[in-house]
Amino acid sequence: MNISKAKAFLRTRLNPEVIKTYKQYGFSINGLVSSSDWGVFAAILFDETKKTSGSDLQNYEVKSAIDGGSFEYQYHKNSGFAKIEEDKRVKHLFISYDRDYKNIYVRIIEGKQMSEKLDLWKEGLQKNYDQGNQRYRKSISYGFVKKQGRLLFELLENEE
Repeated sequence: MNISKAKAFLRTRLNPEVIKTYKQYGFSINGLVSSSDWGVFAAILFDETKKTSGSDLQNYEVKSAIDGGSFEYQYHKNSGFAKIEEDKRVKHLFISYDRDYKNIYVRIIEGKQMSEKLDLWKEGLQKNYDQGNQRYRKSISYGFVKKQGRLLFELLENEE
């Protein structure tokens, strides 16, 4: 794992001058780090490339949410069932952060630990598609991630 390199990348996205400018002009910094930024962070961390379809990286699905919030999964009509099966095989990286990004927590859960929960989504997935919907969205709670996940590392405000 390239923890120091991943943290360094994240610090470039959370430049204090940029945050100061946002606040100075009354803009929220919510969303300052995009889902793509979190993906790059994970790619650096594990030295893996992005996939064109399926999981975000070769061996990881990457999710992020405000600390205490749930992590959203989205399944598309023509690939949803295959994606659930893939999600049962890959590792899941959960990144939670406080509203000002001063404290960031990175947890991991093996796909096999999520198999039972993911299998429960299949019935709803089929019903959703039978109704003509193109996407199916489900969430994993913060509580589940905190209980089942292994904390890889934290990036805290006072940390250098």
